Amino acid sequence: MGNNPKPQGAVQNGLESKKVSVWILFLAVLLTGVFTYFGTSYAARTSQNQVAQSETKNDSNSTTAKSSDTLTNEDLKKLELVYDTLVNGYVDKNISKDDLINGALKGMAEATGDPYTNYLVNDETAAIDETMTGSFGGIGAELRSENNRVIISNTREGTPAQKIGLQENDAILKVNGEDMEGKSISYVVSKVRGEVGTDVTLTIQRGTQELEVKITRAKIAIETVKGTVDSTDATIGHVQINSFAKNTAKEVEKAVTDLREKGVKKFIFDVRYNPGGLLDQAIMIANMFVDEGKTILNVENRDGQIKSYKASKDYGTFKITEPYVLLVNEGSASASEILAAALKESADAKLIGKKTYGKGTVQSVIEVGDNAELKYTIAKWLTPNKTWIHKTGIEPTEEVSMPDYYNITIIDTREVVKEGAVSDNVKTIETILKGLGYDVTVDGYFDSKTTEAVKEFQKSKGLSETGEVDEKTGTALMSAIRDALKANDTQYKAAVKALQ
Repeated sequence: MGNNPKPQGAVQNGLESKKVSVWILFLAVLLTGVFTYFGTSYAARTSQNQVAQSETKNDSNSTTAKSSDTLTNEDLKKLELVYDTLVNGYVDKNISKDDLINGALKGMAEATGDPYTNYLVNDETAAIDETMTGSFGGIGAELRSENNRVIISNTREGTPAQKIGLQENDAILKVNGEDMEGKSISYVVSKVRGEVGTDVTLTIQRGTQELEVKITRAKIAIETVKGTVDSTDATIGHVQINSFAKNTAKEVEKAVTDLREKGVKKFIFDVRYNPGGLLDQAIMIANMFVDEGKTILNVENRDGQIKSYKASKDYGTFKITEPYVLLVNEGSASASEILAAALKESADAKLIGKKTYGKGTVQSVIEVGDNAELKYTIAKWLTPNKTWIHKTGIEPTEEVSMPDYYNITIIDTREVVKEGAVSDNVKTIETILKGLGYDVTVDGYFDSKTTEAVKEFQKSKGLSETGEVDEKTGTALMSAIRDALKANDTQYKAAVKALQ
């Protein structure tokens, strides 16, 4: 680990545009007004990148339709009959031709049963270009698709989603009263994002709890890499990689270079809750750690043919020479898993945290008209050892859990919670209070001890000492527990210990 040549130059071979690039697309959607596709994607068009060239060839060969799969006249007559019947006989005369056609195409994609195969229209496609640069109006949450529902996988620091108390595994049931069950990630994003300063109301479910939250959209800048010096050991640098965007490899190089200049001798690279991103960036970053000639990943097409991608100067000459560890968790997906697998199997790196998400399929994106695209699964990606991690994830070399209060629910403050109440909401309040060090019993019953603990907390925050949890106290409790989690990040502490 860390025995690579010294840095010799800048990272090269970045892709220039969506339409000609190789994509390993996000597993989640950052609701900053940004839509990011799921998984790994290779553009089924021309590309300036060697990876794209090879995969485009494989894709074109594999998508040639067999004669038995072509649409017959009888098939076309059925489609025309349904269309004509609805246009001429449906009760609503204003039914849209575009809605019918788009609905049919969406249904065709959904018929695959693959959550990563989608027909995308209008805002669903326009947001792709917003994914990698700029800032956007949204709430700052990341999403994943799970069991026909859209689930929050993470909230970004300081964003409206985090401030209101949205947490990992919250299911979005409704957006502004519209049912989101069975809707695609792209559709949910198109409803959640919007102009800065406007409100969006989400109906969420976490555990047995269901409640509405009104969130004011804000301008949220995309920060893919952040480098800091550890507060307890100035020789350790923390490089947090939030996504694999257009210039992430260069940003990693800059962060490492800056930290080296500050005296850092060891690194913690952190892809926890990183939902993925561009394939070229994943390869280039993995290339910083993996010795030349060793495998970074493999891609298996529908015919069982496997292509290996190996570390090479073609992907850049910048190298990590210092000792390092990689932090992963259940929110590390897609491109993050490619990096994790490459480091674990080809660089003998130490992975600390929890098992990763498990996203091991490859998607391609093709244009099918103005503001319309089809994203469809074309292949599997495999680890250097040719393991398919789909739905299983990657095991860390050292498993470390977060504190019990890590997965708390949102405090429902639509009604004041006070002594005598019995509910899951009370249990959430008690869990937070206990996590903050107060003497309470976590049983869901708001007793006198809970009242006294709330009063003590209110006093510490300069709030009215009522012993009751209203909106202000609930918000303060959520903020305080987030700060406590930062101070007691057991996974990060384990990483520091591993490097000392």
